[in-house]
Amino acid sequence: MSEWKRIELIEEEKVETLTDLSPAPHTLHQEFHQDASHLHEVQAMHTHVLVQAGMLPETHLADVEPSQRLDWILNELHGMRDPDGLTIPMRGVSSEDVEINVLNGENETSVKITIHEDGHDSLERVLPLTGENLDVKAHFVDGHLRLRW
Repeated sequence: MSEWKRIELIEEEKVETLTDLSPAPHTLHQEFHQDASHLHEVQAMHTHVLVQAGMLPETHLADVEPSQRLDWILNELHGMRDPDGLTIPMRGVSSEDVEINVLNGENETSVKITIHEDGHDSLERVLPLTGENLDVKAHFVDGHLRLRW
């Protein structure tokens, strides 16, 4: 017959519980930021909504999230990045209704796309491209605007 063998019980340090408000507020705040994996996503969506509403000036946005500006605009227009440029679907728009302007700045090149429609306000978006003095070419093929540089 087998015998019972005693197992040594190891006592560990007591972990501080959050059942009351005894921990310091900065400790609670730090724990929240460590456990809140969705916080970055929420902050990005909040900033995106503010940009769409025109509540964040472009200069501030350029300082805070310069790489996000182009991604947000492409997402809004259902466009995508290509290895050598961008493709933006424009079904229902003719090439005569699309106006494209380029501004070469010190650190970036901006492309302004304006879509005109009779009886309505024009839709205008500025796409910030990283790189200075880019030679941007525009092609309108099968209802898609293709920007290449």
